[in-house]
Amino acid sequence: MTRLICFGIILLSVISCVVIAAFRSNGLIQVTVTALNPEVEPRDHNLPFIKQQESLPDYELVVNYSNGLITNLGTKPNSSAVQGLTWRLNEPIPVCEIVGVRLQDQDKLISDVITEVQVTSDSTEADGYQFDFQTEHSVAIGVQSFFRTPIGVAISAAFFVAVLIIIFSVFIF
Repeated sequence: MTRLICFGIILLSVISCVVIAAFRSNGLIQVTVTALNPEVEPRDHNLPFIKQQESLPDYELVVNYSNGLITNLGTKPNSSAVQGLTWRLNEPIPVCEIVGVRLQDQDKLISDVITEVQVTSDSTEADGYQFDFQTEHSVAIGVQSFFRTPIGVAISAAFFVAVLIIIFSVFIF
């Protein structure tokens, strides 16, 4: 009877893992930011003898996670976003773990936040900027994301305990 219950727990754990992993399998792989109005782009400084290209903003993109961590995707120094700036991620980030994507003008002391958006669709606009998100579905993203959730940790612990009980029941009986 104990083995049957443990096999049931293992079966339910695997089914839960597959279902939740499929739900969480959408990963962000690229973000393109386009300024809709070039006149409102921030400028680094407004000195008369400095070339216009050097006064363009230093755009920085930061991803905020639901667990409070952040990932800095990098800076595009002295760039205009009128033609669009693209940040490609080294590893996909599960969309369900992203709270927001923040665009800021990087400065030496304190970076100025320009706008922050949520990844709710393939494209969104905020404060004069358009954000285009490219995502992909991946089993690996879903499984990794699943095991970072509290239910994923609980299911993996239950799976481990069930396997131990099965192994011990073989040696005892």
